[in-house]
Amino acid sequence: MNDLQQYFDRLQPRYYINEIASLGFTRLFRKIAVRKVKSYENKRVLDLMSGQGENLEFIKSPNENTAIVALDYSSAMHKKLAATFKKKFSVQQIQKDFFESHIPDHSMDIILCSYGTKTIEEDQKAVFADRLSRIIDEKGEIIIVEFVKPKIKWRASCVKWYIEVLVTKLFGNEFGKLFHYINKNESLEDLKNKFVQNSLSIISHQRYLDLVEILHVKRN
Repeated sequence: MNDLQQYFDRLQPRYYINEIASLGFTRLFRKIAVRKVKSYENKRVLDLMSGQGENLEFIKSPNENTAIVALDYSSAMHKKLAATFKKKFSVQQIQKDFFESHIPDHSMDIILCSYGTKTIEEDQKAVFADRLSRIIDEKGEIIIVEFVKPKIKWRASCVKWYIEVLVTKLFGNEFGKLFHYINKNESLEDLKNKFVQNSLSIISHQRYLDLVEILHVKRN
């Protein structure tokens, strides 16, 4: 078990604080991202770095043929997801690091990834994009939502102070660690370019509040 796995296992009982500390923005942009897909009816969905399954709350128009795979390496997160969503959805849970997983090529119609890519090292991003590009089937879609470093310096300074000082003081040092990952994550541009190289089309790529980006791509 690596340090990040241990971190999320320890954090899980207080994970709800992320929503409080973000002033509701994590939930808002997650909802916007997940609902870029108008209907999940008859879809095979990979919820990547699924956490507690927060994406599943916003899935629209599922039916009995909506098949969801939730992949995350935290056992504590998986337990919470199962308790919350197992009765509502057909969910296959996989506790594994994505880079050690073996999701078959062309096996998914939709891939969702919320707030997980910022922890991926730079030298792994090309591999990450290549794997996702192979996993989606014909006309498959990938939707990624992520915190990014503000381009405007004073905003970046405000975010740093808010997370490392105020949030840390109110909720604990473990929540202050978030800024480290935001600060090194300039944008989703590198992932977008790699998807284009893999012959995927960009449906949309938007930045919100100079802090969150949503990338939506599709195989033609």
